[in-house]
Amino acid sequence: MSVPQRDDQVRTPIFNAMPAAVLILAIAMAAVAMITTFLPETGRWIFAASLVIGGPAGMSLPAQPLGHVAPLVLHVFIHFGWFHLVMNLAVLIGAGRAAGLALGDGVKGTAGFFVFFFVCAIAGAGLEILLPHDQIVQMGGASTGVSGLIAAAGWVRGGYRGMLSLTLPWIGFNVVIALTGMVLPIPISWAGHIGGVVAGACLFPLVLAVFGEGRGRRFRA
Repeated sequence: MSVPQRDDQVRTPIFNAMPAAVLILAIAMAAVAMITTFLPETGRWIFAASLVIGGPAGMSLPAQPLGHVAPLVLHVFIHFGWFHLVMNLAVLIGAGRAAGLALGDGVKGTAGFFVFFFVCAIAGAGLEILLPHDQIVQMGGASTGVSGLIAAAGWVRGGYRGMLSLTLPWIGFNVVIALTGMVLPIPISWAGHIGGVVAGACLFPLVLAVFGEGRGRRFRA
């Protein structure tokens, strides 16, 4: 009679294998959601300071506590409800883990992750602002930054081909939202998503070359 062999391989808990940058961002987003839920006055100030606001050309925009530049970064920490937060956290953890492991979990790789994430967020917010609007629009949420991570995860999976396999469907989905919104307005920032994923596709190979200290540097085409 054979005796079942014990698997002595050490299993690493998932959060131990999660890049520090991903955990920091996820905890910060969850903390802001908790604050807005249980400390509504503070939450309203955070929202006022973090919302990206755009409008028709020449229109004076509402004043914000930290001005109109800070929200280009801060908008990733606010969300319109727990479902919105959970959706973005799911992509952050999934795609962000792949990108973070490729960059490496040292100081250099972590810095590269933050640079990449926030540049993608700024690109997405910037595109939303630059588009012509016929009324005041407000945007918040991490989907600008995590859209860039979708492109990064594709690169880690298979270079340019892997990147295109994830970015093109995501762009196509958002184009459909944009076209549908011309008839039936949908409260989703398709421009923020497209701006983030295009920035991610353009920047991740460069960021990986400059900051990468992990396992994803092997992909080149």
